[in-house]
Formats: sequence, C-alpha cells, structure tokens
Amino acid sequence: MLRVSWEDTGNPILDRLGRQFVDRVARYARGGSYEKRIEWYRKYIKFLHFLAERFGPEDIRNIQPRHVAAFSKYLKELGRSERTVLRYYSVIRWWHRQIPWRKYEMPENKVLLELEARLDDKRFCEEIKNSYRRKRGRGRVQKPHGTI
Repeated sequence: MLRVSWEDTGNPILDRLGRQFVDRVARYARGGSYEKRIEWYRKYIKFLHFLAERFGPEDIRNIQPRHVAAFSKYLKELGRSERTVLRYYSVIRWWHRQIPWRKYEMPENKVLLELEARLDDKRFCEEIKNSYRRKRGRGRVQKPHGTI
C-alpha cells in the first residue's frame, strides 16, 4: 500500500483526477517494490498534469489511447528520447490496469506509436478508441479488424 495523499493545486481538473488516482488506484496498487511504485507514481502524476491541461477528462476511468499518444508526442517535442517515451508507456499502462472499471484498454506500443503519428486523423483516432473500448460485464476488448 502506497502512503500517498493528494495536495490541492488550485487546478480543479488536475485536483479531481489526482484525488481519483490517489483514492481509487495508487493506495491499493500492488506489485513491485515500494520504491518502484513511488517512482512510477511520480511519472504518472506528470501524465495527469498533461492530461488535465490538454484534455480535462471528468474521470480517470475515461483515459483513452489517444491521450497517451498525445503525451508521447508532447514528450518528443520536449526532446525526450524514444526510450523515455517507451518507459512512460510502461508506467501508464501499469497504472491504467489498476484503475477499476476503466472504459478503455491500452493498446500495444506499436499501435500507440502509429496513433501518435496520426493524431490529426480523427477517423483513425475514433477507430482506435472504439477498438480498445472495454465491453460491459466481461472487461474484454474488441480487437481491431485484421488482428489476431
């Protein structure tokens, strides 16, 4: 159990996401060492800052693949290496799996990188969004056409 708490920042969107993350996810996450979870917690908080600034979702359960792709594009614009981006994918994917009742699954890196390159293509973004939407009741994902 992580002993973390959320301190209000004055940004209502970030505060809402941060409280949801801490109260519903971070405190109860298991796996890996405590130090590793703290390190990954800090990285995920950076992702939440970006998410609140750029997209402003109402609920942490609504995080979509395009949000992660936009974050990786942002990291690359800041000059971060491909290796750093892939590390963030791992962190985001791990925490995302911990979110109860999440609405979307995170696709594999190859799909996220393609989505990053095609963020301006709304039709493609919708296709990916719909392909990785979780089915109610079973928690399964509908695979995109043409994949095994």
